[in-house]
Amino acid sequence: MATTDYLYGDSTPSPLKTDFIAFLRDVVDAGVTMLLCDARLSEAVQRAAKFAETTEKEIESADALIQDVSRTVERSPIADPTSLAARCAARLLQAAVDVARSEIDAARGTVAAEKARAAQEAKTEREGCAKALETLLLHHELPGETGVVHLRLDGASYAAELHGHAPYGLDWVVTTEIPASSPLAHVVRVERLVERLEVQAPEEAGWIRKETKIRPQRLDRLYLSQLTIDPAETLLKLRADPDGTAGGFDVSYRREPRRVQLVRVADRGAEPDAPYDVDAEDSAKLWDLLDQLALMATALLAHKKAILRATLDETPIDQLEAPRTLVDKIVAHVAPIVQEIGRRSLTPGELVLKRLISENQREELFVSKAELEQKLQPLPPELRRAFDAMGLAPPRASRMPAPPPPPPRPPPPHAEHPAEQREAPREPFVRAD
Repeated sequence: MATTDYLYGDSTPSPLKTDFIAFLRDVVDAGVTMLLCDARLSEAVQRAAKFAETTEKEIESADALIQDVSRTVERSPIADPTSLAARCAARLLQAAVDVARSEIDAARGTVAAEKARAAQEAKTEREGCAKALETLLLHHELPGETGVVHLRLDGASYAAELHGHAPYGLDWVVTTEIPASSPLAHVVRVERLVERLEVQAPEEAGWIRKETKIRPQRLDRLYLSQLTIDPAETLLKLRADPDGTAGGFDVSYRREPRRVQLVRVADRGAEPDAPYDVDAEDSAKLWDLLDQLALMATALLAHKKAILRATLDETPIDQLEAPRTLVDKIVAHVAPIVQEIGRRSLTPGELVLKRLISENQREELFVSKAELEQKLQPLPPELRRAFDAMGLAPPRASRMPAPPPPPPRPPPPHAEHPAEQREAPREPFVRAD
């Protein structure tokens, strides 16, 4: 069925390919966690800085006190420097200096300890921010995300990684588990996927005079050594032995323009041959092989295990000076999608998507804006504003207190002067005959 995987709430097609509603719940949770980490981190750093500033001012006061004591002693009328009074004055001055220096050293030691404690708190908060991001990345694909899947031979099986990139400078590497049920739990020989895969490729021949001829090559006898699936160019390495050390072929695939090239790789130490463009018939065979391998490799993304590293604008997430920067970038990228879903949702106060189950069946996914706004309650008001672009809260005008009722209307003038009130009409007089 040629349609998108998800529809908006008004049943029009959307560009979304994953469950954005579930992602939105989790991205708000992650954002709240990161903002709280940022606030505590900032508070610890500012507290240490303020303590250091206050202490330095106190040290300046202590230095001034020493100067005052010194001047007082110097002004004392002691004529004989060897006298008892002179010796007392010298000892008093030295004692004052020693006490002051001791207190100053202790104060600076306390400042150093406070800075170290603040640095440890900041480190803990940054790690908490990185953990919140890891949880999000392990469970969801980010909107606008592009990724490169790396699969390489690692002993008797394979190791797989996803190198992800988001358009606002976020990059990460995720490792994945390979379940025992996966074909990649063991070294894959091509014949397990294609019974007989034979393509034409150049080969040197001749005993005396070497010349290159196009000959059939049996790729089904080779083993998968490495696979890199990149949106721009995919590389497949096939080798003659299961440990990947012998010769074989490298196959590169480009989608635009559509092209497949073979490179013969000799045994270790020898230079590879020049690339060879395969013909259309062989190209179709090799694309079929890639489709099968890519299906197995991308299936591993459902088994993400851990984040090896993550950076924002090349700075590790656990070293960001202000983790809020990451929240602001994610919200700025996600907010237009949230607003578009809101505009196309037919139920006020809800964000609705429909997932296509079959030709005649749809599943509705929704979240109320009130539920998302409730997730923001742990944040102080100034931090909640980081999510304003999503439009989760009702318009501010509707949140204003209702105006007071108008004052009661004054009574009519005649009510203020009872004497002037009109008399009630009397009953008519009837003469009795």
